Amino acid sequence: MNRKKVLLLGSTGKMGVALAAALRSGHELVCAHRPEFDATDFAKVALIIRQERPDVVINTVAHLGIEPCEDDPHKAFELNALYPRLLAQLSAENDFLLVHFSTDAVFADRDAFYAEDDVPRPVNVYGMTKYAGDMFVEAFAQKYYIARISVLFGETNKHTQFVEKMLDKLQSHDRLSPNSPVLRIAGDIICSPCYSRDVAEAVRTLLQEEYPYGLYHLANEGKASLYDLMKEIVATLGVDAVVEKVSYKDFPARGRKNTSTPITTKKFKPLRPWRQAVSEYCHGLKHVAEQT
Repeated sequence: MNRKKVLLLGSTGKMGVALAAALRSGHELVCAHRPEFDATDFAKVALIIRQERPDVVINTVAHLGIEPCEDDPHKAFELNALYPRLLAQLSAENDFLLVHFSTDAVFADRDAFYAEDDVPRPVNVYGMTKYAGDMFVEAFAQKYYIARISVLFGETNKHTQFVEKMLDKLQSHDRLSPNSPVLRIAGDIICSPCYSRDVAEAVRTLLQEEYPYGLYHLANEGKASLYDLMKEIVATLGVDAVVEKVSYKDFPARGRKNTSTPITTKKFKPLRPWRQAVSEYCHGLKHVAEQT
């Protein structure tokens, strides 16, 4: 692929940071993020795209999480469905390639892995609005990649998602306490952990090798419960903490949770096993801690 101009919408989140690092070399990268960039201002979104005239637009912006979407379904529909529709329409009008991120939350529970040809059946507002966004992209964009991912971990300055929240709990533990910190993690929510760096490299490969347009599942190989994931992270970091296996039912929620939605791919080479990715991620965390 020749050097292209890439407009990255939402460059300060976990996925945005990884994508910026992966694409900075070999591409003309333009990053748009808050406060200058507001995805809910559709007129400004269109203006930025028309001014920049990118070859590729990558969107990582979404209203994330089951609870926030149940609390504000209007915002969820605006950001997860109508905003991708706008980008898809602009893609067709301005002839750029759109890369849009989806989620395993579009699926209902089952033990078997979901692949790209499985039909979504969302069970909550988050999944429904994300699936609506996927369908708008497929309906309006002529050149697109939909990258579907699962529970994401990776380098970030934001601490609003699962792994970072758990690590924050360990950080905030009273060091003078004689007891080790305890993390109570659901052992009955099953996902396919995704390392943001690996997903970003996969997107880079899609662009460089010019894969056929369409939907791709980009998760690290294998599946794990949230308990498995955090136990592996805590053990690899060598943190003195207790990871206790509990049920998701122990945590009251407003929305129905997806409890078993592991994903795999039939269209892309598998990403490395999730435990290998966790090892690299934790090595990076240790290195940063040593530098501070």
